[in-house]
Amino acid sequence: MQSLLTTTRAYRLLGADEQRGELSHAYLLLFDDGPNLRVALKTFAKRLFACEKEETQAQQRVSKLIDDENFSDCLFFPEPGKKFMVEDAETISEESLLKPVEGEKKLFVVDGFDFATPAAQNKLLKLLEEPPEGVLFLLGARTEYPVLPTVLSRVKTLEIPPFSTEEIKGALLRNYGGRYEMNDYELCAAACGGSLGAAQDMLDSGSYKQLVENAFALCLAKSHELPQAVKKVGDTKRKRELLSLLRILFRDALLYKTGTLAKNAMLQSEKSRLQAIANGYSLSALVYAQEAISEAEKDVAFNAYFPQCVELLIAKIQRKGK
Repeated sequence: MQSLLTTTRAYRLLGADEQRGELSHAYLLLFDDGPNLRVALKTFAKRLFACEKEETQAQQRVSKLIDDENFSDCLFFPEPGKKFMVEDAETISEESLLKPVEGEKKLFVVDGFDFATPAAQNKLLKLLEEPPEGVLFLLGARTEYPVLPTVLSRVKTLEIPPFSTEEIKGALLRNYGGRYEMNDYELCAAACGGSLGAAQDMLDSGSYKQLVENAFALCLAKSHELPQAVKKVGDTKRKRELLSLLRILFRDALLYKTGTLAKNAMLQSEKSRLQAIANGYSLSALVYAQEAISEAEKDVAFNAYFPQCVELLIAKIQRKGK
């Protein structure tokens, strides 16, 4: 993960600020990968303490202390698995009055700031606006929507966009080696929406297999069978991944429909079912599917009722071209 993070524009921007001596006193790191957000925060914290390369024993020591969350000048909040509360903000206020132990910087890292209560966010406002000398903040969130506008106005935002399918696949290969088939890596990398954490979770839990079955059931359902197929999917927690899979299936089916680039289909092991989708939809419907899925992804992002959203999506694609 760290090798991916250090190639991002957000990481380069932070480095450029540091080199120019123009560090902001507060940064908001936006990274839509909950399982790896804390790792990202540690990676950026190491850049702020110039220990990311680990070229000397001193750098190696600080880097390891940050990884272990034991560095006296880099304090992490809240405890893993918990939400940032008013009590955490009060602790930061008290700790910010103490001088750094080993250098001139004291960094407060807050994980999951998008889950912080409004009261806890408000408690930090004065510190974010006028921190003591040498005090920096690094706030991490998956999305900025739950962050108060008053907080957003006091921080500099660094956003890490979704990683590409190839970047995710490479990271999975480095992490898992030959534990899974290449097709499994490619499928999870394509379906995870650019989130390495989601891809890892799909592999570790084996849930990608059921997701594939659900996606095929939706694509192959006749109009009168669609409500039952949607019912089986339900209000799944893997909404983004299922929509990504639907995008892959309709894309692959389009390749089979045209008969020119079928060798580039993502799911090479599913030729018969992909051909069935290609036969069941018109060419215009398969082309339209990509646009319709993009609209559905926006609706889901704004908390649309997922089963109804999926049923409407498939129904619209089925009607296209008829």
